Amino acid sequence: MAKKKMQKLDLNNFFIRNEQEEGFKVLQENNQKNSENITSLPTNAQRLFVRKEKKGRGGKTVTIVEGYQGNPQTLEQLCKKVKQQCGVGGSVQNKTFIIQGDKADQVVKILIKEGYNVKKTTM
Repeated sequence: MAKKKMQKLDLNNFFIRNEQEEGFKVLQENNQKNSENITSLPTNAQRLFVRKEKKGRGGKTVTIVEGYQGNPQTLEQLCKKVKQQCGVGGSVQNKTFIIQGDKADQVVKILIKEGYNVKKTTM
């Protein structure tokens, strides 16, 4: 049996620079500029709505806070603070954040203490 000699693969032209990558970088830079330009309302001018929800979550109750207008990083920090003070988990989705458990009364007190206008609603 004769051994076949393997060819060396020329990788010089394997990686092709794509002009779309540069366009993507420009889009990222524009998004960063837009997120910096977002002016958030003062905390006392914002109206947040707190409600409990059970539907579609396997029978588990969650507390949802809606109506935030402003910087997404500030919303993440606010959600983190609420989660720590309630001692539960949660997440941020779009302009709302979800706190695990039936913590609506506690969340309302925390948000009022932070200076937000809060209204507890039912659904």
